[in-house]
Amino acid sequence: MKVLISGGGDVGRATAETMINIGYDVTLIEEDRDTCEGLSSELDIMVICGDATRPDLLEKAGIDKVDMVIALSGDDKINIITALAAKEYGVKRVIVKLDDPAFNIICRKLGVEEVVNPKIATAKHIAAMAKRPHAIEVSTLVGGTISVFTAVIHKDEHIGKRIDSLGLPEGTLVAVVQRGDEFFIAEDNLKIMDGDHLTILCEEKTLDALNDL
Repeated sequence: MKVLISGGGDVGRATAETMINIGYDVTLIEEDRDTCEGLSSELDIMVICGDATRPDLLEKAGIDKVDMVIALSGDDKINIITALAAKEYGVKRVIVKLDDPAFNIICRKLGVEEVVNPKIATAKHIAAMAKRPHAIEVSTLVGGTISVFTAVIHKDEHIGKRIDSLGLPEGTLVAVVQRGDEFFIAEDNLKIMDGDHLTILCEEKTLDALNDL
């Protein structure tokens, strides 16, 4: 997959590194020349120095050939313009980071559906962790009411039971079981062992009941 990232700050750099590690072909646009030089020397990607809102620069970066554009600069307006330009070039998937959630509705009206607000996402994540201390992780999937609940099984009453006999609340689905270094698709007849990590998809309204269980 070919990915174009605009913005080479901390978030852009971390995203580029993650994409590289999973085998994506990454190109990055950054306006600050010193940052460009640092990224070029540290990452095995094409780094283009310039303004990500300029059509000529986007074309130089191969925007007409990429599968995804991720706008991650520190300026919301630049990110919106970059995202809109990507839409005009027919990019299949466009993700935009916005620090000010006031722009969310505008983006969606303009056809940019995948919006990430880091401050809001962090606040929700911390609140969820504080409310449900027994869960290792509770995170809400972007744009919906489905959450991912991850927990470790230690209760004697659960050990040795099949997944379909755990008595999970309605509206939940065990997706994956991690046992040490092994991962299993959660078939109904899989028996749970002490220390298993369960990754469960659930509706937000079932989180409290799930946590109690």
